[in-house]
Amino acid sequence: MTRKNLAPHLFEDLVAQCQEAGIIDGNHVDSAAIHAYEKKEPERKSELTGNANWEVKLDTFGNKVKWFGYKLHLAVDTKSELPIALKVTPAHVNDGDEGPTLIK
Repeated sequence: MTRKNLAPHLFEDLVAQCQEAGIIDGNHVDSAAIHAYEKKEPERKSELTGNANWEVKLDTFGNKVKWFGYKLHLAVDTKSELPIALKVTPAHVNDGDEGPTLIK
């Protein structure tokens, strides 16, 4: 028997076990760029479809960084440095919009 969407359930179970064992106790939200190699489409269409999109932001040194693709948003436990929640979105989605959901 094949179960669909098994990976998210296994991840959630693993996080719960780590919390019960005291390995995980806090969290922090961040994101990472994931470059996409797919056909580009207008930004408005991408926002509706959830496909890859453009993002421009400043890095730690104030340099402008631009990429086409997605973002991996992570809530990471500050004690163990293990991820406790994740979501992949088009690159233009703001970390601040995803943070509360991940922390919850």
